[in-house]
Amino acid sequence: MLSVLVALVRSSEHRVSSADVEALVESELPVYTILVPMYKEPEVAQKIARTVTHLDYPLEKLDVKLLLEEDDAATRAKIEEVIDSLPKCVEVIICPTVGKGQPRTKPRACNWGLENARGKYLVIFDAEDQPEPDQLKKAVIAFRRLEQWGKTKVACLQAKLNYYNARQNSLTRFFTLEYTNWFDLFLPGLHVFRTAIPLGGPSNHFRTDVLKALGGWDPFNVTEY
Repeated sequence: MLSVLVALVRSSEHRVSSADVEALVESELPVYTILVPMYKEPEVAQKIARTVTHLDYPLEKLDVKLLLEEDDAATRAKIEEVIDSLPKCVEVIICPTVGKGQPRTKPRACNWGLENARGKYLVIFDAEDQPEPDQLKKAVIAFRRLEQWGKTKVACLQAKLNYYNARQNSLTRFFTLEYTNWFDLFLPGLHVFRTAIPLGGPSNHFRTDVLKALGGWDPFNVTEY
């Protein structure tokens, strides 16, 4: 409750305006890696593959890794149907089920993508996500601001998440209320107290060099990432 109250009084969010985004010079944007881990999600596989290649970011600066499991025939088949129509920036990585395929967790799949990540920055999107088109540009601006302020040790930015179908039914309303409290109030309050901040998984924007130096994600993590 204290964290929520503090956030109401003193916001710690890094806000980026539309004017800031429009002022960016696209030729000066860095390469951005997008990891999309999927498992048994054939119904949304093609949608997210198209979504991440239609973001407001130059295609030649995108490095998209679709992370599929070797034994997930249904999802792999859906991606194979559209792979030839996707831009060249999209790469399919098949995560093996034996050897390095254990444990069978999402963090382990992300490590496969991290090995060959080319971007200065890296973000994760889940298969059901609908990221804002300018999210990557806003993250670049925020990272640059932090560097200008001398905060070069900042390795991750957490984008605010919420549900796009808030009014569908009572369940989605409660989920929306929970996410609003978490990302709009609780986490910003924790940031003011300079304490540890739990990361939500998707829409986490990382400095790739820091992730690689840390050895990536813990594959034995029982949470998503």
